Amino acid sequence: MTRDTFEDTVRMLLHDATRSEAEALSAVDVESVLGTGHRVLRRRRAAAVGATAAATLVLGVGGWAVLTQQGPDERTLPATRSATTGHAGTAVLAPFSDLTSPDGAPLDVPGPRQVAVTVDPSRTPDLVYSEVTPDGGLQLMGGSSLEGIPQLASTWGTAGADSHVLVGVLPAQAAQLQLVTPLTDEGGHASTTVTSPLPGTGRQAFAVRFAEAGDADAVRHLLWRGQDGTVHDETGAVVPSVELGDDEGTTVFVADSLDRFGSFSREGSASLMRLDGTRNSSGRPVLSSAGGSGARLAGIFVAVVPEAATPGRFTPSPSTTVTHPLAKALLPGTGKAVLWATYTAPMRASGSAYVSVTWTEDGRTVTERP
Repeated sequence: MTRDTFEDTVRMLLHDATRSEAEALSAVDVESVLGTGHRVLRRRRAAAVGATAAATLVLGVGGWAVLTQQGPDERTLPATRSATTGHAGTAVLAPFSDLTSPDGAPLDVPGPRQVAVTVDPSRTPDLVYSEVTPDGGLQLMGGSSLEGIPQLASTWGTAGADSHVLVGVLPAQAAQLQLVTPLTDEGGHASTTVTSPLPGTGRQAFAVRFAEAGDADAVRHLLWRGQDGTVHDETGAVVPSVELGDDEGTTVFVADSLDRFGSFSREGSASLMRLDGTRNSSGRPVLSSAGGSGARLAGIFVAVVPEAATPGRFTPSPSTTVTHPLAKALLPGTGKAVLWATYTAPMRASGSAYVSVTWTEDGRTVTERP
């Protein structure tokens, strides 16, 4: 069984604090604070930048220890020596939106409906996750640490293998985020995300509620887009990306070490796909998605290709209107490029938005068909 180093650390700190502040902490029961719940360790790995392979980098424990809630002090943690420096703050996030099945039926998802995150350098753990009770109180869920977590890095935790909720913090300058979650043939499972600033800390809180049990615990990586358009992974490392300059303000990124590529848009929409094109007719990774409201949806096609590839033609389906012809954008430092086109299509259109997309690689014509 894996040794729970977080429990050992908390136990040590509690004992140290008890010796130095025996009178103030005489009522603290170490076992009741540690509890007997599941404890999750998340090991974060550095993403490769460009074509350089990344070595494994362990930033520390990134899960939470589930704490037993007992007695009148269940909403507080004992004060001990500081693990971090900076301001204290609590973010009460908005309630999670309801999740629905593909046919629109509401899903009964267990777990908290609203959560809060507290950063308090004067306490250990200095990062505390709480459930917001119906009366507005904070019911302790668990604690973690920001010690050793760089300002541009992210950390998060879950309450166990069957948890539906993930809670954590990411940099304040993150405008959007994507979790690297298990992908199915349908592209992924339903989830809803909320964020809130943690003023004075240089960070913000986020929480994600998943329809499927276990999806939260399966998350090992996070990608975020900064307000300057740069894409980072959970360690804070820059991920190769390019801004397309289209009407939607799309940024496309490629994270080789995560086997993912995807996009962020100015209005908040995001897509994520595997970097595996073996199931596509072109043999290249391809993304085609559309969204919006009204009679017609705004869509984008993206293919990841060698940087020497030459764009050919995006041939639309009869009901599709091309709004930007096929073009190429280089991904600096990677030896790769993306071919992209934008279009509009009827909301209720059946089938693909395009008939074919062509380009040239190594003197041969490559065709992608849906």
